[in-house]
Amino acid sequence: MQVIKTIDSYFYKELGLQLRNIRQEQRLTLNEISKKTGYSRPLIDRWELGITKIKPSQFERICNVLSIPTMLKVDVQIGL
Repeated sequence: MQVIKTIDSYFYKELGLQLRNIRQEQRLTLNEISKKTGYSRPLIDRWELGITKIKPSQFERICNVLSIPTMLKVDVQIGL
């Protein structure tokens, strides 16, 4: 059970990092994304940090605002 939680944690951290990088490449601030999606700035920040899990519907809305596909490749390495 602990292994699954660990993988889940790594997945959401990597996904958040990718979303943050894409947002920054597009020169958008957290406040701008917040206004465009209707989600709070602190919530989006927690998604980007991998602290809070993003739901599929929330992820889809973020992707639409960023004009990116909802199919992102997320690599998670376990172990050494």
